[in-house]
Amino acid sequence: MKIKEIEISQLKLKCLDLITKTFVELGQVKDDKTLAILAQTLASDLLEDFPNLTFEDIQQAFRQGVRNTDKFVLNVKTYYLWIKAHRQLIWNEASKEPERQDKRLKYRSRKGTGLNNINKLIK
Repeated sequence: MKIKEIEISQLKLKCLDLITKTFVELGQVKDDKTLAILAQTLASDLLEDFPNLTFEDIQQAFRQGVRNTDKFVLNVKTYYLWIKAHRQLIWNEASKEPERQDKRLKYRSRKGTGLNNINKLIK
């Protein structure tokens, strides 16, 4: 489901979970007010600048960002870098066959999900 299709209250909750998890992964502790403000900011940024990505794309961007960063700080500038880098990876790999795509995009594949079989049954 694309970001623009998610109800705003659900998106804010998902963003809060993601922000909280990211701080834990970075080994940092922030107060609830800071977490809430950053989550609200992330939700509005996603709707405005990345509406066609899925929330799973955003989660993967954060996952890769945390694991490959030299900066152990989470702020708007940092997560924009992570999301834009992941979006560029998606765009660069879009024309390739699924088995030739970057392994970081494996989560986007329908292989092994049963979706192809269901689609065949529907037709």
